[in-house]
Amino acid sequence: MEFEFKEAGFKKYFFCKGMRSIAGQFGKNNRCGIYILHFSNGEYYVGLAVDVVRRYAQHRVNHSDIEYVSFKEVPKNKLAEVEKETVYKLENLNKRLRNINIVSIIAGDTDFDLIVNKKEQEDWLKNAPTLESVNTERFDYPDLRKKYTKNFEKLKNNKDYKDIIEILQAYVIECIPFPKKTEYSFWSLSCLPSTGKKVLFRVNIFWQETFVFYEEDFKDEETGKIDMDYTILIWLSKKIFEEKFSKDEFEKNFQTLDFVNANHFSGGQDQLCARLSYLEFFDFFDIPEINFAIKDFNLRLIRKGGCMWNRNHCFDLADEALRTDNIEWEELD
Repeated sequence: MEFEFKEAGFKKYFFCKGMRSIAGQFGKNNRCGIYILHFSNGEYYVGLAVDVVRRYAQHRVNHSDIEYVSFKEVPKNKLAEVEKETVYKLENLNKRLRNINIVSIIAGDTDFDLIVNKKEQEDWLKNAPTLESVNTERFDYPDLRKKYTKNFEKLKNNKDYKDIIEILQAYVIECIPFPKKTEYSFWSLSCLPSTGKKVLFRVNIFWQETFVFYEEDFKDEETGKIDMDYTILIWLSKKIFEEKFSKDEFEKNFQTLDFVNANHFSGGQDQLCARLSYLEFFDFFDIPEINFAIKDFNLRLIRKGGCMWNRNHCFDLADEALRTDNIEWEELD
């Protein structure tokens, strides 16, 4: 392992188990860079620091099992870039990382495990949802509900409301783990948010969006007329997709589908964003490997922690997304 890190430019490597400070390993002018903490159980943590000595002291408060440190100097303006590159390199070497952001897979226990155990998570990922897994008690927040009721009523007046809700419900029921149990705490749903695009709704998990439905204007090349279409952005596991499909070949099966560069820092390297018309959504969504790739990405993201955008959650719209009375459950098998 020491050799592998040296190959990545980490020439400084030293034993530090029980060491209160690593000041003796550094001068005053060589402390800015990327560090890797080696833990006694074989896990690692990649971080950036302007002053690694100070950062190490902060880590010792939460981690008593640091055994070694690897370090390489990096200019301050390159820290974020090199940190991400290092995380991806270690992930590709199948190293278990304690990082939350940047990484694709979370090592160890998570907050999500406290409400849905790992066996239930595995079963959910491999199988279609059941009424029992969906139809659990919900959390409600009356004051927050009132805040977005007007937005919801405005959306209800949309002439395509029925189609919009059908798409939203399919995504929430099938691709969010135990959606009623995890609502608000681990995922949220915004309705007509005030953003640059004409977004009708957005699903968020952890720190990022995972499903966006928005209105997009386009120009008809033949008539020159400006028309409107609903467009969907949907995130999924890149690894699972590429194990089965080629992007170029796959796009030929859809008139509107393309894959866009819309990766988020919080989702790690194993993410892919598809953009397509809402008219082709179910043709795309109902492909088993695509459905599984969406579920896999969402589960990995939800294991990273609580939803940071729940202050924007529209409970009225979630009521519609979480309906169970209009689903023929046997068709989900």
